[in-house]
Order: sequence, then C-alpha cells, then structure tokens
Amino acid sequence: MRSALIAPIWGWFWVSLLLAALPGAVQAETMTQARVHQLLTEHPAQRARFEQEKQVAGLAQPLRASGELLLVRGQGLWWHQLAPFELSLSLTERRMRQRVGQGEAQTIDSPQLLEFSTMLLALFGSDEEALARYFALDFSADEQGWRLGLTPLAAPLDKVFSRLMLEGGHRLERLLITDRQGDETRIRFADWQGVSLPLGAEEQAHFAP
Repeated sequence: MRSALIAPIWGWFWVSLLLAALPGAVQAETMTQARVHQLLTEHPAQRARFEQEKQVAGLAQPLRASGELLLVRGQGLWWHQLAPFELSLSLTERRMRQRVGQGEAQTIDSPQLLEFSTMLLALFGSDEEALARYFALDFSADEQGWRLGLTPLAAPLDKVFSRLMLEGGHRLERLLITDRQGDETRIRFADWQGVSLPLGAEEQAHFAP
C-alpha cells in the first residue's frame, strides 16, 4: 500500500496535499479557525516556492527537494519540483498527471491515488466539508502563530499517514507529515503571490483535461 501511493511521486510529498495557501496578514493573538478559512479562500489563484526535506529511517541525510507550486481554486494544483531533478504533478478533480523532466506526461488512474488527489485538492483549497471526511481537525493559536493538525480517519490515508501539521503566521509557512513508518517530511513555503485570472495559455495547460 505504502509503495503504491508514494513511490511514483516522492518528489511531491510534501504531500503531497496541503492543501493550502495562506495569503494576507493576520494578527496571531486574534487568529481563529474561521479567520484561517477566510484567508485560505481569499485569493482564487496564487503561487509559492517550497523547500522539502524527507527524513527516512536508515538514511544519514534527509532527501531534499525544492520548486514551485500554482494553486487555482476550482481548477487544480500544479506542483513543480525543480531540484534535485525536474518533476511536475498536475492535480484536478478528475485526474492526476505526472511528468519527469521533459518526458511524456503520464496520467495516473489508480482509484486510490485519485482519492488521494481529491484529498490534496481539499487541503490546498481549504474545503472544510471535504477535509472533515478525511481528517479529525485540531486547531490552535497563540502569540507565536497558528497550527492545524490533521489526523486521518479512514483508509487509505490512515494506512499511510499518522498525522499532518500545518503551521504559519501571516501565511502558511510549514507542513509536517509523519507517516506510519515513522518517516517525516518537512516542507517550508515562501513567497506567496496572487496570480491574475484568467491564466495565460502555458499555465492553463497544466489543468487541461
């Protein structure tokens, strides 16, 4: 189960999911879950940079990756890893497409991975109703910022992940993913920027059927 879900797309796990982008400023001492949701849904399209580290048991050094992402609400998520090799992953409500380097794009039609894709879109799109089907949510905030913990409720996610933790201040800054094997993936986000709509032809192609 774990290899079927993770191996083909390790570079985006981060995970992968989530599911979120937090633009705009906010005062930590007044942060509420409702305010987080407002920020998550404030901009219809945005991009950011990410840096990822995956600590795997038995490896002395973590696996590192970095790149960019584009989130367009109602269309999908494009995750573009640039290092250590180029890999892009396009997620929409109907399909998941992966491309390594300049090779041919491959559509992934595994039912389990499509379920995983739906979860990621709910996470990044701040779809609270959909997230509640997948996770038990635990929100907290203090002067240091806010945290949103997500504990998987059912298969296949609970067979892969132990817990996901989103953290931020004025924006989403970190995502920590702990899997059932005890491995951890840490993703740092930076340079969130709004994107004007409609998208240009090149960007729109990421979400083509």
